[in-house]
Amino acid sequence: MQPIIVSEHVTWVGAIDWDLRDFHGFETPRGSTYNAYIVRGADKIALVDTVKTFYVDELLSRISKVVDPAEIDLIVVNHIEPDHNSGLRDVMAACPKARVVATASGAKGVFEYHDGLVIDTVSADDVIDLGGVTLNFLPAPMVHWPDSMFTYCPEDAVLMCNDAYGQHLASAERFADEVGETDALEELRIYYANILMSLGMQIGKALEKVEAAGWKPEIIAPSHGVIWRGETVAKAVDAYRLWGSGKLLDKVVVVFSTMWGSTDTLARAIADAITAEGVDVEVYDLALTPLAHIMRDVLDSRGILIGTPTLHRGMLYRVAGFLQYLGALKAPGRIAASFGSYGWSSGATKEVDDRLTAIGIPVAQDPFTQKFRPTEAELEAARAWGAEFASKVKAAGVEQPAVEGQPAQA
Repeated sequence: MQPIIVSEHVTWVGAIDWDLRDFHGFETPRGSTYNAYIVRGADKIALVDTVKTFYVDELLSRISKVVDPAEIDLIVVNHIEPDHNSGLRDVMAACPKARVVATASGAKGVFEYHDGLVIDTVSADDVIDLGGVTLNFLPAPMVHWPDSMFTYCPEDAVLMCNDAYGQHLASAERFADEVGETDALEELRIYYANILMSLGMQIGKALEKVEAAGWKPEIIAPSHGVIWRGETVAKAVDAYRLWGSGKLLDKVVVVFSTMWGSTDTLARAIADAITAEGVDVEVYDLALTPLAHIMRDVLDSRGILIGTPTLHRGMLYRVAGFLQYLGALKAPGRIAASFGSYGWSSGATKEVDDRLTAIGIPVAQDPFTQKFRPTEAELEAARAWGAEFASKVKAAGVEQPAVEGQPAQA
């Protein structure tokens, strides 16, 4: 694949990872990209971001079709995570005269990751002139690591923001409008839900800093997935503003695992009752649906219901895995409850409730449990239990208190 022109002075030269299927536990069935960008001025050439070690040859091959790597004067490290930074030393070897810059936190991370490699630091006060084309920098801590930084080329109005506005999506097309706006926004949502859900406050601050700096990007070029241009820019920004606000809907995600079908039957009865109360519902069997795709609905849901049978007096391992995944993303502002079935001994729902409490998600009501296969009377009781939870979801949305990392909701 050839390098792709992004704007007059910016060219995409990154790598496409068609085979990636897991990104530290986040299922990535559509692969990903590691985007890097050449920025050319009249006097100097910059490379913004690098790639995984495995993809350095691909990166250098594309760069060579644009410029001689040995002529690169500047390498910008927007983020030190290995998918962007592990190949840095190899890239530097091909660009022997290049000055390397990052935030102060980024320089410290490069020093530690690359065994004492010392690079320069930049801040929001710095501007690097490439000869009629400039690069401005904005530290964006915790979007999504402490070292994260945005780089902006005002002459072309291109924002190179590393993981912000990214998606795990491998494609021959490099722009959101080429793969399809709906598809790109869906992948943006999945990425946000699984990487950035707990960082709404930090994302909001970063967006405010971009505005305060007077940056008005017409192209947003992230380091994963496709590039936003034209009308898709405003839609991506609006999506980030909405998700970053912490606004939740009268919506419940029901997740469950089952052994002999009883918990499945309960899940469906409970979901029907929630719908009857005017609350949206999504139902997921943990054996069938990737966690990443469940989280795209948790992103705007106020309620979470977790179903499990009891095995050896505890919950099934898939449910435990979901709770661990959920806990890492925090999911502030939600309420939850548990349900399930058991045979000779119960205990799973108590374990679920204890884990929910431990990760900071309030348990809104006592669990619903039943023995063996549910009778019609038990299903009716399950429906009443689901309706009760739906009413609590609606009540929580009337005046939801502020939660850490996100503003109050009304």
